[in-house]
Amino acid sequence: MKQQTNQSVVEWKEVALGDEEYFNILSSGINKFQGEKDYLSTESIKGTKIGKVECKITYENRPSRANMQPILNSVWFAKMKLTLKVYSFSEKNKEEFSRYILSTGFAGIKFDKNIYSEYVKFFFLTTRFNEEKDKFSTGSTQSGINNSFISKIKIPIPFSNGKPDIKEQERIVKILEKAEKLKERGKNSKYLLDEYIRSVFNEMFYNNGFEEIELGKITEKVTDGEHITPKRFDKGIYLLSARNIKNHYIALDNVDYIDEIEYTRISKRIKPTIGDVLVSCSGTIGNVVCVRSDLKFQLVRSVALIRTKKNILNPMFLEYLFESDLMKRQIKNSVKQGLQANLFQGQIKKLKALVPPLKFQKDFENIVEHVEKLKENVKKTNTHSKALFNSLMHKAFRGEL
Repeated sequence: MKQQTNQSVVEWKEVALGDEEYFNILSSGINKFQGEKDYLSTESIKGTKIGKVECKITYENRPSRANMQPILNSVWFAKMKLTLKVYSFSEKNKEEFSRYILSTGFAGIKFDKNIYSEYVKFFFLTTRFNEEKDKFSTGSTQSGINNSFISKIKIPIPFSNGKPDIKEQERIVKILEKAEKLKERGKNSKYLLDEYIRSVFNEMFYNNGFEEIELGKITEKVTDGEHITPKRFDKGIYLLSARNIKNHYIALDNVDYIDEIEYTRISKRIKPTIGDVLVSCSGTIGNVVCVRSDLKFQLVRSVALIRTKKNILNPMFLEYLFESDLMKRQIKNSVKQGLQANLFQGQIKKLKALVPPLKFQKDFENIVEHVEKLKENVKKTNTHSKALFNSLMHKAFRGEL
């Protein structure tokens, strides 16, 4: 495809990442260094940002996988199948490349001076690239792509006057960066709204002299889920475990199922309903959500159900109370640390809860409901922003921007 830009003709070409005229797939091996450096494993990268440093290393004392050398103007991606992690070392962050050593779980690409690093980074984020990467991935235990297959993947590049047009690449990147910021704004808005609710909770209820009462005395029911090994159904009635209980929502992206017969059997003992509060009791202990919809589900033993006496304790208030420092301290003191820490229903009943006047609790519930409506609007906006970003990404690498 050809287009006219700044009085010069831009022609798009597909260039393989193995074309050494423009690219260099970096090999493993690092330069000897003095002192310490920060080691970045694939777990260290969250999307396109550094989430955490795996550990400090020295040249002599380092994990065997700490064996990839970052260099200026290089872009790195996680080689594992179905994994989207990309990080670049460019002029924007040139002080970083000498600070880190990367895992061999990353592949690194160095390029010609007429290839813009941020342009390559955005390409590595496209559906097209990641589908190609996954298609070429091999291995039974942990499937990933190797350098010989990376070299076969092609990247579309704008050319003018017989060489890559870096100005056109920079123009495209500016458009994509603006779209990316718009997409990220929705995530930031949700975070700020969550922080607002926490600050309102603290202002309304902390250090105001409210009575503290054991949960066992102000609840109708505190019970564990069922001790059950789920059958491997592909669909059915949701069977929630601790991994599905997140703070303020139920995650259904990694859920087990049971059939109607098993659901009916368990429901004779416990039948979750709207207004019940669910607490994770194993793994990440203390995650909490108040059931807000008529979602049909059952629970395994790693989840506790709390049904409050609603004339004393508002369930929405209790949901946010579990996130407070007051409850977190009590839970930490109750749980015996070991290979598998657990929180049991008897321990939950002994947790002391703040019990403000019911009107205050109801006022807080109204605030939460209002903020949740705002979050839904943010979610819709964020969905539109994601769609715009994905559309622009698609157009960018087809020469249509």
